[in-house]
This record gives sequence, structure tokens and C-alpha cells, in this order.
Amino acid sequence: MERISRRWLVVAALWLGCIQSIESTEGRDSPSPATSRGTVDERLDQIEAKLHALSRGTPDGTLGMGHVDSFPDGEPIPPCIEEPPAWPTWRVTGFFQLDAGFFSQDAANRATLGDIQDGLGFRRARLAAVGEVEDRVGYHLEFDFAQAQPRFVDVWMQFDETPMGNLRIGRYRQPFGMAEQTSIREIGFLERPMTFALAPFRQTGVMLFDTALDESIAWFVSGYRYLSDNYGNVYADGGGYGMAARLTTVLLQDDSGHLIHLGVDYSYNDPGLDSVKYFSSNEIFVGQNPLLGAAGLPVLPLTSVPAFVNTGAMPTRRTSLFDVEGAVALGRLTLQSEARWARVDMPGGVTNTFPGAYVQVRYVLTGEEIPYHRKNGVFARVEPLEVANPACGGWGAWEIAARLSYLDLNGTALPGPGRHLTDVTLGINWYINAHTKFQCSWIHADLADPALGDSTADTLAVRGQIGF
Repeated sequence: MERISRRWLVVAALWLGCIQSIESTEGRDSPSPATSRGTVDERLDQIEAKLHALSRGTPDGTLGMGHVDSFPDGEPIPPCIEEPPAWPTWRVTGFFQLDAGFFSQDAANRATLGDIQDGLGFRRARLAAVGEVEDRVGYHLEFDFAQAQPRFVDVWMQFDETPMGNLRIGRYRQPFGMAEQTSIREIGFLERPMTFALAPFRQTGVMLFDTALDESIAWFVSGYRYLSDNYGNVYADGGGYGMAARLTTVLLQDDSGHLIHLGVDYSYNDPGLDSVKYFSSNEIFVGQNPLLGAAGLPVLPLTSVPAFVNTGAMPTRRTSLFDVEGAVALGRLTLQSEARWARVDMPGGVTNTFPGAYVQVRYVLTGEEIPYHRKNGVFARVEPLEVANPACGGWGAWEIAARLSYLDLNGTALPGPGRHLTDVTLGINWYINAHTKFQCSWIHADLADPALGDSTADTLAVRGQIGF
């Protein structure tokens, strides 16, 4: 039953008071000013008593749903008006990213990785429906139609404000890493840093999360099945479980957009197929289906940018992932960094440790602030102060960004080549409006192969993105 607003209740009560006052004075001589004042005061007291009776038993002072049957003067309370519920609510959202990549390799890099082809394609093309089916019961259904095979992205239900916190069930981004929790729509680069290879990312499970101390602390704890396929499914009875936890804090935040962010993350995983593989490209992805024509359209994998670093599929008993986050924001300037380690226990007592890290800086030339979301512990979307419209003098928002990242996948008894990769990325982003942007990045990759030696590759990458 819908609650009736106090505002409308007061209006109705005042009308009632006026009508009854008029009826009570019809046919009588006009009262003196003192008598009128007394009559008005009495009616206001009666109205206040009726309002109190109507709101009795409800903490927010709105209409009490059957808590009392009559007003203090004995007049019966009219029955509540029952309206159909507004649930479920829904909203359609989505975005696409169209990428192009142009590659230049030295002879050693070509000998190590092969001749990388220039590419053009839709990196992501997603549609989602989000909303609530009841008060504090929400849902998210998101699917990606790019890269030749439709697949699940985020598909979950959520129960807010339970006694233990907010509860999410389904397939979602696991709480591990600041870069991973930042929406791919809103990062300042085309892809997440190479440390992304050492993250559980999207799996199917159950997560509790909430904030504390006036949202200065955010915490997340998740348990899930591991590894899941593109549809969130896991089929294994020997292992196949994992957990992830993240704790972030804001040490300082003022009205000028200055803040200090710190976070720690941990993940434990027991792969269901007793195998795990870590790999990464040079932070760019373009490709196409290798089987052209109708017969090849639903088939994966794609022919794409090769893995620069790659452990191969390692027989694995368990993995432990560790991450440390740090970020500083000064309004239009942000500095963000993470250091990460993956410990992999293999049969025969072999243990490998794979480290990775990145540091990145973003600066908005046109003065817009890069906002920070306390509940998620991440930086959010840049929204231009003026949309791009040269005829009216608006040029949108312009941002420059730089990132240094590395990943070392060399180890003992690896099925793959391992290797060590260091990337330097310089980029410029143009935000035409709050929903449209273009990005251009130059990526310089230094690759070290234990057997083939050092090599370099350079990539010019551009992206057009629109979302709603």
C-alpha cells in the first residue's frame, strides 16, 4: 500500500478545517477578532491531533496503515487508498567500443610473436537491463555481442541493506583490484593494465559488501566457483572454488576534490580443472574470426593480438593472489598505482610467484574534476562542463594520460614461454559529452624472452565509444 505524503495530508486537513469552520459559522453573527482567533487555534489543535493519529506507528511520520481506527474526537478515519505497486522497475543501458590498432615491430619481436596484423573491430557491444523487482531487491542483466559470440557479462540479483550488508548473487566482477572494479567505460585507457591477468575477475558466486564510518571504509567479501565459462557456468567436483576480499579506505577528502585512497586485496582459488593460465597482450585487443563466412560466425577463439607474456596452462593445486592499491586525487589530476603477486602451487612441490605492477597519471586539461565513488573505491566518469559544439564555443573535455606497467610471467616448469613485458602508454581522450568519447593511445612494449632475447613493438590505438 502506498504511503500518503505528509504534504498532501496537511493540505487535505486544512481544507477540511476550512469547510467545517465555514459550516459552523453559517447563519451566525460575525464573531469578534478574539473569538475568530480562538476558533482558528482550536481547529489547528484538532487538525494537529488528527495528523498525529494518522501518522501514529510509522517512524517517518507518513500515513499509519491501519494502526488507529478513529480520530481523537471520535470521527472515523477514512480507509487508506490502495494503489498498484510500481514494481518491477527497469531501465535499458548499453555501450559499444569500436577500436583500431596499427602495429610496428622490430625484427626480434616479429621472430618472437609473429607478424601482428593491423586490426579494426568492436571490442565491446553490450546491452543491459537494470532495475528492481521490489523494494531493495535489484537485478542486472548484461550481455556482450562483440567478438563473434554473445556471452554473459554481469548477471546478478542483489538484496540491499540486509543485516549483514548488501548481498549479491550471480555472475559479477570479483572484489579484487582497483583497476578491475573501475568500469571499462570510465578508465582513461583502452584496456586495463597488464596486472589484470592476475585477477579472478568475473566469476559466479555470492558477495557481501557495505561501507562503514560515513563511507570512509568500503569492504567486500565474495565466494564463487572457479573457473567459470562465458555463461557463468562451472562443472567440476574436484575443487572449483575461490574467494576474494577487498578493503579500501579514504584517508582524506575535501570539497576541492583532494583525496588519498588506500586498499588491500586477497584472493584464494582452487581451480576446478586443476589448471590455470596467466597471459597478457600489450594492453590492446583487436581481431577477427578465423573462419570467415556463415559457418565460422559462432566459433571461438578469434585470431587476434598474440599473448606477449604467457605461462601456458599450468597444472595447479591452488593459487593465492595479493594486491595493494594506492591513489591520490587533486581535482583534475589523479595518480593511481597497484602492486600484485600471484603465488601458484604446482604438483611436485613447485611454487611460482608472478609479480606485476602499474602506475598511471591522468590530467584533465579543460578543468573538469575526475570524481571518486566512495562505495566502490574507484574513480568515475569525466563529464564535460560544456558539450562539444564548435558553433557555440564548446569543445567538450580533454584529458591526457600516461601509464607504466609491467608483468613478469617467468617461472619454473612452465608449459608456456613465460617472458617479461614492460609497457609505456601515452594517451589523449576527448569527451564530447557525458556519453561519447574518443581515445587515442601510443603503446611502447619492451619484451624480454628467456630464450630469444629482447624485442620491442609499438602500437597506435584509437577508440570511439558511445553509451547510454
